[in-house]
Amino acid sequence: MRKVIMVLLTILLLLCIVLLPIIITHRPHALWSIIASIYSSPPSASSIEGGFTTLPPGSALPGEQECAARVHRSSWEPRTDNTTANHSVPTSQQVAQLAPWGPAIGVDPKADTLRRQITGNFTGTTNEIIQWAACKWGIDENIVRAEAIAESYWHQDQRGDYTNNRADCPPGTWDGSGCYQSYGLLQLKYSAFQSTWPMSRDDTAFNAEYVYAVIRTCYEGWTTYLADFPPVAGYPPYHAGDIWGCLGRWYSGRWYNQGAINYINTVKSDLAAKAWLQAGF
Repeated sequence: MRKVIMVLLTILLLLCIVLLPIIITHRPHALWSIIASIYSSPPSASSIEGGFTTLPPGSALPGEQECAARVHRSSWEPRTDNTTANHSVPTSQQVAQLAPWGPAIGVDPKADTLRRQITGNFTGTTNEIIQWAACKWGIDENIVRAEAIAESYWHQDQRGDYTNNRADCPPGTWDGSGCYQSYGLLQLKYSAFQSTWPMSRDDTAFNAEYVYAVIRTCYEGWTTYLADFPPVAGYPPYHAGDIWGCLGRWYSGRWYNQGAINYINTVKSDLAAKAWLQAGF
């Protein structure tokens, strides 16, 4: 009995040595990852993928109900902290407040046909929401998974882009010194997309599909302002059908500038690593 107690105490001590620095430095997401690695096994790709691939520009996109039916359902949820946001959807009044897309923001008027399809009307696990958004906007689901790694490591409560400019703060977020501008799975930035607040923070499906509607607009060749910004030497000018250029645009707002290129390389690295299939994710 004494030996059993000594073994248990040793294990407890080792856990404290590993976890205490994380707790002290306020990294609850990293703490959860370690706990998850102890109690869960990594999924196989076939058990979590719906088979959604990138559809060429001009393709007829599936409707959201069709996508909901095609999502590969499973109980796998590596981010239980997303549960509330994963089961929250915008009200019709919130969706109605979304600002239109057109020449005023540098996009072709056709882009508003995509904006009007945004509803956030889906609930499920984080992975199911990623599949649904990938299906609805015709983008490879693993690209969506990889970008969600780069942006938030799949945490809907992720916040970023702290600013001291109160004009860039979402309502109610000013802490006396500043605020965070970007929220959610794919880091929707309030100063760039003010009408998405507070859905960008509160509703995972809305966050994912709004971002990919923006990316799909770019992929269709409708983000016309990008033609005014020449890329870094050696990269092509803006054109339809370049998904990587459009992911870079999401990050930097420009077409193959250095910030966009660095971001593209990060997402490509995350896509190759497929962290969501690794133990402890």
